[in-house]
Amino acid sequence: MNYYHQKEKLAKIANRLAKKYREKLEQLKQEHKELKRPDFIWHFLIQSFSTMGRAAGWHGLVGNKENYSKVTFDALAKLDPLQRENVVRSTCRVAKIRMPDKKAEFILGCFEHIKKMGGLEKANGLLHAASGREEKIKFLMSFPGIGPKYARNIMMDVYHEDFRNSIAIDIRIKAISSALGVAFNSYAEHEKFYLECAKLAGINGWELDRLLFNFRSEFENEIAAAG
Repeated sequence: MNYYHQKEKLAKIANRLAKKYREKLEQLKQEHKELKRPDFIWHFLIQSFSTMGRAAGWHGLVGNKENYSKVTFDALAKLDPLQRENVVRSTCRVAKIRMPDKKAEFILGCFEHIKKMGGLEKANGLLHAASGREEKIKFLMSFPGIGPKYARNIMMDVYHEDFRNSIAIDIRIKAISSALGVAFNSYAEHEKFYLECAKLAGINGWELDRLLFNFRSEFENEIAAAG
């Protein structure tokens, strides 16, 4: 289906909210500097697992510096495999993130994946060297626990040039789709709909994605009011 009227409705709301929250969007774009972190890929993997299923999980695993210090790549590299597993599992539980044991498996799997690549510096280099958006998505999806949403979101969090016309489809965006009365058969179709909305609104996909994430209730209220 074309869903043109739904696109037009969402685009009008997005255009207005983009003007209202322009300062917030520009502030978020400043995270681009995080790309230079020597532990970039590890930090954003940990951040992804902390928020997966519940954004508030960030506070327990990343925002809590004591917990975060236990799961840095360097800290885990100093431990033997059994110690590493025990530390990751206990830290995920103490941090009260969703599905702590499953997330611990992901973190341990990602650690081993990076070791096989030759270490953190090598893994960062491979990510940055990957050509274009699709190759970076493919590379990130090779990590345990990382699917199409987080493969995009990791790079969108730092306003990466290759991901400025991307949408990280999650439960919040699916809720907006439900409110609009639209449905899709694939991630690609779903993303395409929102990218077309962004174009109609005169903004890029990244800006629409961040607006939908940060101001979901305003979108839902305006969609309901528009009928």
